[in-house]
Amino acid sequence: MSFVSIHALSYSYPGTAAAVLNDFSLDLEQGEVVGLLGQSGSGKSTLLRLIAGLEAPSQGEISIQGETMSSRHKFVQPERRGVGMVFQDYALFPHMNVSRNIAFGLRGLSRNERKNRVTDMLELVKLADYGHRYPHELSGGQQQRVAFARALAPSPRLLLMDEPFSNLDSELKNGIRKELKELLHQTGITSILVTHDHEDAEALCDRIIRMTSFMPELQAGKKHQLVTS
Repeated sequence: MSFVSIHALSYSYPGTAAAVLNDFSLDLEQGEVVGLLGQSGSGKSTLLRLIAGLEAPSQGEISIQGETMSSRHKFVQPERRGVGMVFQDYALFPHMNVSRNIAFGLRGLSRNERKNRVTDMLELVKLADYGHRYPHELSGGQQQRVAFARALAPSPRLLLMDEPFSNLDSELKNGIRKELKELLHQTGITSILVTHDHEDAEALCDRIIRMTSFMPELQAGKKHQLVTS
């Protein structure tokens, strides 16, 4: 059984006839990092929103670790899916320092447990001395690492990343890619990366899904797969 299973998924935005996703299927193994590569409008970010539970599919099923998240008869709310998400703009709370940003999603833990978890996350993303700082006091790369720490702090089953490098310049992006690849390897977390940048996908992903009907240059090689969205 696949760790994440997406079967015959379709979705249309309210008030529109055209489907953003049409009969889309994808399986992920545990610990696998899969990239969704494609231009704007190909349905990449919509797919992440459906997996996270921020939208409900028109048809099809999504399951994580054998548990149905979305189907015709069932819909699990986002906070109960065990999914972490890193957004394009990082979505850090400007009025909270780094430690409080990371602790925000930690529920059901004692004060000491939350403190220890935040400390562990700061060390994991190599920001151990930055817990007291605020987002505006950090570089773009540091803000991104805080966003990853916040997403990983609740120990999600699945990590979704939506264009996480788009706000970084090319020189900084290269270093962050290496750091993130190491981070994903350390945690062993199953992940989906949405990007329009082929280099991002190549640097990080075990497998790349090109969400388009045809792209000849990607047909060679086992790492790439063509999917019509």
